[in-house]
Amino acid sequence: MTDQLVPPDWIEARQYQQDAVRSWKENGGSGILRMATGTGKTVTGLLAASQVTAALEGKLLLVVAAPYQHLVDQWADDLRDFGSEPVFAYQSRRDWQPRLERQILEYNQGSRGVCTVVTTHTTLSMAGAQSTLKRANGPAMLIADEVHHLGSDHMQQGLLDEFDFRLGLSATPERYYDEDGTETLHTYFGDTVFEYDLTDAIEAGALCEYYYIPHIVELDGEELDEYLHLSEKIGRLIGGSDEEDGVSFQDNQALQNLLIKRARLVGTAENKLELLTDLINAERDVSHALVYCSDGSMGADGEGRRHVEETTERLRSECGLHIEPFTAEESQSEREQLLQKFEDGDIDVLSAIRCLDEGVDVPATRTAYILASSSNPRQYVQRRGRILRQYEGKHYAVIHDFVVVPGMTRPTSAMTGDSYGAERSLLKKELGRVSLFAEGAINHPDAEVSDVPTSEGSLQDLKRKYDLLDA
Repeated sequence: MTDQLVPPDWIEARQYQQDAVRSWKENGGSGILRMATGTGKTVTGLLAASQVTAALEGKLLLVVAAPYQHLVDQWADDLRDFGSEPVFAYQSRRDWQPRLERQILEYNQGSRGVCTVVTTHTTLSMAGAQSTLKRANGPAMLIADEVHHLGSDHMQQGLLDEFDFRLGLSATPERYYDEDGTETLHTYFGDTVFEYDLTDAIEAGALCEYYYIPHIVELDGEELDEYLHLSEKIGRLIGGSDEEDGVSFQDNQALQNLLIKRARLVGTAENKLELLTDLINAERDVSHALVYCSDGSMGADGEGRRHVEETTERLRSECGLHIEPFTAEESQSEREQLLQKFEDGDIDVLSAIRCLDEGVDVPATRTAYILASSSNPRQYVQRRGRILRQYEGKHYAVIHDFVVVPGMTRPTSAMTGDSYGAERSLLKKELGRVSLFAEGAINHPDAEVSDVPTSEGSLQDLKRKYDLLDA
């Protein structure tokens, strides 16, 4: 097959994809496209590359870099649809470097018009790949999928000056608590030249509509005591401030460890599993459901069974479901089999940690239970877009969000200054996610936190109690 970059006849670019490519071209062939998960960023990127190739009369070195190998494989499949057989530049250099060197030599001599390479961000940041790519004499283009990853100190090494055309793709291009990394990305790729958010995607039919149902979950007494204990330690490390927003902890390992430990405590709250089994047992038919679990272990001390294992076992034994874990421990082939069985309905539920956050397509998902979520908006924005992918016969999705709050029955008089600040911080973090999810839901404003009832009141009561009515 002669390599080329031509859209196949069966691809009909949506209007917003055409607008995105046009905006990028008008910006001189550089910039970032901020597009919601599930809106076809891959096709949009390849449409841009195909237009560049046409303008250059069939001459282009195209490098596509993605953070994970399964994403690289997906890009390779799409490149084949556009008529190109790419070089897979990852894993052992002995396997891919000779082929890449040969194709670049052909490219330089004029016997090859288009040379395409798919690689991981990690490989692109290594000296071997860089030295080989720098040998190319001719126009070159970089498509950076999930571009925010390339803003880290190490990955920035892959941002070569040799790329004449630069396209960054992400639903969330900003780096969390890393203004310098974000600035580096904008300096290299340019500004965000096109935005297409989730509301736009739903209105255009690119994503399906959804119902959002937040559920209040309290920490039990032991968990709350441990949460306050960890918060006290964290407060001392950040100078006694109750507010942690904007605090950079990347270079403070002790602080980072405490924050992770506390996040896992919240993610594995015992009351979440009690509520989950109640909700599922109340459903007449459970199928095509995802359960997002914590990466921690059960118990206030974090010494119990892994959360994903406990969740899987409980749903099997107490709800009679066919549920399988989808974690980093499964091989790529095992994951593919699990996803196929899930799509076919042979598996009712997948219990996952973070493996479904970026790049794994599970469009058949109809219901999601979010037991654990990081405070990084990127994670839950990615999850929501993935849950809302279109699928035959799927008219809407349902998202159940488990919102952790301090003890609702705890009297205000029992809260000291330190405990008040820690509990307020926890609630504020949870409310940020709830507000974002509620915005685009079919049942908004019914999904708003002020309307979530509990046996003791509502989140509106808690917002008032912790002076968060504006949150």
